[in-house]
Amino acid sequence: MAKTEFDVCVIGTGAGGGVMIDQLTAAGMSVVALERGPALSLAEFDDDELRNPIRDRVFSPNQLETWRPDDQAEAEVGAHSQIAHCVGGTLTHWAAWSWRFRPDEFKVLSTEGPVAGASLADWPIDYDEMEPWYDKAEWDFGVAGDGAGNPFAAPRKRGFPNPVHPERRSAQVFGQGVEASGYTHFPVPMAINSQPYGGRPRCMYGGACRSYGCPVHAKATTFSIHLPRAQATGRLDLRAEAMVFELPVRDGKVTGARYLDAKGEAHEVRARQVVLAAGTMGTPQLLLLSDGLANGSGLVGKNLQFHHHPAALGVFDDDLRTYTGFETHGAFDDLHPSDPKRGFIRGGVVAELNTFTHQPIAFGLLLEPALRGEMASFGASLKDRLRAFPRTLTVAGICEELPMESNRVELDPEVKDRFGLPVVRITKRQHPNDLAMNRWYEKKIMEVVEAAGANRVVPGSRIPGIGITEAPQKGNAHNHGTCRMGDDPSTSVVDRWCRSHEVPNLWIADASTMPTNGGYNPTLTILANAYRVADHFVGEARRASL
Repeated sequence: MAKTEFDVCVIGTGAGGGVMIDQLTAAGMSVVALERGPALSLAEFDDDELRNPIRDRVFSPNQLETWRPDDQAEAEVGAHSQIAHCVGGTLTHWAAWSWRFRPDEFKVLSTEGPVAGASLADWPIDYDEMEPWYDKAEWDFGVAGDGAGNPFAAPRKRGFPNPVHPERRSAQVFGQGVEASGYTHFPVPMAINSQPYGGRPRCMYGGACRSYGCPVHAKATTFSIHLPRAQATGRLDLRAEAMVFELPVRDGKVTGARYLDAKGEAHEVRARQVVLAAGTMGTPQLLLLSDGLANGSGLVGKNLQFHHHPAALGVFDDDLRTYTGFETHGAFDDLHPSDPKRGFIRGGVVAELNTFTHQPIAFGLLLEPALRGEMASFGASLKDRLRAFPRTLTVAGICEELPMESNRVELDPEVKDRFGLPVVRITKRQHPNDLAMNRWYEKKIMEVVEAAGANRVVPGSRIPGIGITEAPQKGNAHNHGTCRMGDDPSTSVVDRWCRSHEVPNLWIADASTMPTNGGYNPTLTILANAYRVADHFVGEARRASL
């Protein structure tokens, strides 16, 4: 497609960017999409643990960041965030948990009132406005679930498009512990086909979903749904390995994007509208690289939020086959509703998962040593530890953090990436509310694992990189905030339609716009919000109001 100027330039091809690309090309617009990572083929998606999450080009080479807990500490260099850079973004490697936020999770400040040390804010939209877009995302992605299974879930107008998946043995055992503890066990809604749907096959239950691409497209992703549809229109120019380093501005508007290709050579594309969907880390990084674009509020990069994950591990006598299926099958949500009598506010969902127990290297080097209270080692000791691999159950929460303005993303003044660009510097610690919640949930989760029949139960706080009881998190798979949406330009970066308050042709469509993070995985909310924004964008275009 030879174009001197496109209707829209979309930067990032993950959840938000993929929806925008799909919806805008479907509406007849010409779109150029810039993705910093490579374009992969289905043949490159396998379950090799070494090649994928440990040293794959999708994760490790592009993730260099620095982290520090506060302004006084020296920043540590590392690959802290669990972000994939490839065509389709991190969504290509997501685990496919598909939750709707509860109504109160859009109105945390109104629900809870101000909290010392936290920067709580209500979303400028509510659940009722989001509900039809949640529905659209679920049916586009073919989510499999039980619409009546979770008594604590947000209200819905219809069920899921696909039936639930069959449970693996570990989910059945977990469910027994949940019911014995007086809670309600239900299947996690998953954007993975339980039957052929949308021209994609059903799941093969190989076990490698999170951190891995699906080799048959049974898992719903931008890569399997949005981009093929957009390419079929003939109106998409997709450019992989295009590292955007600047958004040029003229007369108060962005004119497109400048990027470096795989060889480090500079290019520029021109577009009448720009949609930034580079993620919670990449979006503020690019705005700051562009001389602080859209930062009149001073909030670009601020209010960074993760989730925290109280957890417990149990070892059982029998083979639980946790390494089969996909990352999670079952959950309980009874502890989710906020209750200040516990000594903290907010909450989250709890689920059984195979994040580590489908990966023998991670299990052998992290989980089993922690179970034994010893350091990791190789040889005969490692072989002995791996005998517990098929008998181990991991249970963890997806718990809401409170935002703090001091938690932020900025440009590191010293460390550069392979292109010579400043990397992201993360400054982040936990709010005391997070720590109190984590400790309380960990005890409850341990009780459930014990009730399920484990002969050994170990708190997740003993596992490096999981517990936050003693040490702050340096990174997470769930990243939110940094360009929050709101009605007041002095306290937000974008408006309710995710359009910059200051730059009228600049839009943001990723998790950076989320004022708060809820107690569920964020991806379905990112998708639903992007569908909502795209619908508004197309309407404005037809009214000649862009």
